[in-house]
Amino acid sequence: KSSTLFLMKQYALELGKYNIRVNGVNADRIQSGILSNDLITKRAKARNTTKEKYLKNNLLQQEVLAKDVADAFFAQIFLKKTTGNIITVDGGNIEASLR
Repeated sequence: KSSTLFLMKQYALELGKYNIRVNGVNADRIQSGILSNDLITKRAKARNTTKEKYLKNNLLQQEVLAKDVADAFFAQIFLKKTTGNIITVDGGNIEASLR
């Protein structure tokens, strides 16, 4: 994730002079093709918890849905003066922070 962050920042530096904005979305624990049901189950078991609790293991104690990530992505349309920015959509999962 951090490599992608720095690549995005580099693109923002290079493309800003052309009025091209480069931003990103950092999401965590989203049920998707990347984070499969099997992998979620294995991660939950490794942490001695249920799948449901694993998906809600964040400060808001709510599962982050694909729609939440899509909303963050589309919200950037309105950020006309923002570039080189990451919007984090993880419910407040400190372990998923970019570092």
